[in-house]
Amino acid sequence: MRELLQTKVVAHSGQKVHLRFQPVMHVLDGTSFGTVCEMSKRYEEKAAFGPAASQSATGPAKWLADRLLEVASAAHTFDNRMRPIIVPAPAAALGDDNTAVGCDAAIRRTTLCQQEISLEFQDSVFADGRTDAIHSVASLRKRGFRVSIDMRKSWQTQLRDGLGLMIDSIRVDARELQINEELMDLCESASAAGILVIADKANWRDGAFFDSLGVQAGVRMRTDC
Repeated sequence: MRELLQTKVVAHSGQKVHLRFQPVMHVLDGTSFGTVCEMSKRYEEKAAFGPAASQSATGPAKWLADRLLEVASAAHTFDNRMRPIIVPAPAAALGDDNTAVGCDAAIRRTTLCQQEISLEFQDSVFADGRTDAIHSVASLRKRGFRVSIDMRKSWQTQLRDGLGLMIDSIRVDARELQINEELMDLCESASAAGILVIADKANWRDGAFFDSLGVQAGVRMRTDC
């Protein structure tokens, strides 16, 4: 299934943006679960002072909506194996009241539909159980978007009650998973709750082990060669 790996360059606002689509595959048979989009742009969450503060900075909602337009432009020819597309999203977007509306409006201008996009937020955003973040996730889900959590660096989010029901997938570090029992337990619980667990940089030879933990999918899969 390596033919699913694609790199695209799209033009947006006069700038070239590099997008890399990594296939998400079943750890045993390679069946496709969609893709993870890696972007050359990152949202800069920092304060501006002096003359810079007077310039019209792009807010997180507008920034994310623009990224979705770029992803849709690059992915409009992809077949169903490439979808849903997991798109990294800045933490600040969950604190912007315009995020759900702006992303919805952006996708409606493309050939994709909301269900084909999974917005991925860092685990730290949800670790303290903030009700505003959970409310923002509910707003995104209400408009049809999927929501994912990146747990490669930390895994403190409580996947239970309301939030757990709204999460489509989580991504964990395959190497950490092999040595951390707490993370193993989390993956088993998430899988039992219907959440797709994706092991990042998993080795094909360890597929049976991951599958036994409820980790069905892998991304950036590796071989011994």
